[in-house]
Amino acid sequence: MNKLLKGIKKIGYFIPITFYLLVFIACVIPGYIWLKSLTKLPDSAYKDILSLILYIVIIFCVAILCLGFVSVLISFVYFYYKIKKQQVEINIQTSNKTQSNFKSKLLSIHINPLLRPLMGFVKVRVLYDKEFYSDKFAPISNKNSLFNLAFDGEFNWNLPQIREYKVEKLVIYFEDFFQFFSFATSVNTTNRFYVKPVQENLSTMSFSPRKTEDTSIRIDELKRVEGELINYKNFENNDDVRRIVWKIYAKNKELVVRIPEIMDPYASHVYLYTSFFCDFNIAGNDIIEDHFLNYYKTMCWSVYQELSKKGFEVKYLSDQVVMPHTEITEETERVNYNIAVSNWQNGVEIKDFVKTQNTSVLIVSSLSNSDQVKEFVENFGSDISILFIKLSDSLDENKLKDWIKWVFLENENDKMEAYKTKWNLSTLRFKIVENENNLKKLMKQSSKSMVI
Repeated sequence: MNKLLKGIKKIGYFIPITFYLLVFIACVIPGYIWLKSLTKLPDSAYKDILSLILYIVIIFCVAILCLGFVSVLISFVYFYYKIKKQQVEINIQTSNKTQSNFKSKLLSIHINPLLRPLMGFVKVRVLYDKEFYSDKFAPISNKNSLFNLAFDGEFNWNLPQIREYKVEKLVIYFEDFFQFFSFATSVNTTNRFYVKPVQENLSTMSFSPRKTEDTSIRIDELKRVEGELINYKNFENNDDVRRIVWKIYAKNKELVVRIPEIMDPYASHVYLYTSFFCDFNIAGNDIIEDHFLNYYKTMCWSVYQELSKKGFEVKYLSDQVVMPHTEITEETERVNYNIAVSNWQNGVEIKDFVKTQNTSVLIVSSLSNSDQVKEFVENFGSDISILFIKLSDSLDENKLKDWIKWVFLENENDKMEAYKTKWNLSTLRFKIVENENNLKKLMKQSSKSMVI
């Protein structure tokens, strides 16, 4: 049944007439019948004038329809002919312009040759990931003159998720000025792009980087590394007497000093490990597979960006191996792509990919196995900063009045509100919240760990 409905919907994409034409005809025909009846009234002084006006109106309406139909038909036939001759060049690129909404992607589309309808429009629909069609959207800007056979336009596409998209076909529409006719043809293409996660403000986040074990790598600028202020060593002749802990001397008669912070020329690298391990059965749960995954990717990227601001070189390592379709030379772009295309997985546990001898920061989520995290905290919590991203914080709890409004007053049109409702009704909610509480307790056991 679903396949039949999808098939009917796809056929509807290629219907040459639009809803506007049906509305136009539905208004013109009754109006014509009513005005025609007025010309039959006996002894009417306006009979001949009204008949003439009615005749002019009909001629004008027919002219509009013919002009729109012919202009669209010529553009369509010309483009279809070029497709058959394999003389059409199509280039799709993602624009570098920054969008306020991370789900909004600017597509720059170049088509040559293409004859735009007289005072008409060229719109596109995108087939991506083999089975999904985008909405039909018009260019938000274009640089096309009337006699220019090359079409260049930017299209604003609101994408649902932070991930990689594979464009396999373009459906190109030729429409007249009044949008009465819409002739469509499809063109195969191959293009990939991904939606990048945005950065959240995590300026309050703090961490203590570990020294890199490879001391052959020396940096030009000394980096400040915090000392183990809670540890002490016996006083030596070359130590500063101002660092003597007199409280310990008064109690034990031992001269000890605090280990100060140092300027280490080798503490230049921060190894950031990100775990996408999921310990729950989330198949078919769009809240976790879509919304929580988007939120987790956003926070992971924000952590990476914030660590990079500290002046250390951040080495990002994930539990998934991804191969970009094009070569990415810039490290920041590579990390951004890696985060964007990652997914929840249940095959690689924390202990399987984290190398504890050089790890500085480990990111875990609400879906991580609390027993694994507990073992990690107990063994390495004093050396490694563990950042726990609480996924449920991305959805505010529905209050009682919100439930009453939803049931009696409001339609659930906003997708975020739909996620909130599904989350409150989800059977996994109580298990995940319990797991979050366990992870929060573990974070309190380590001074270097925190919940973000």
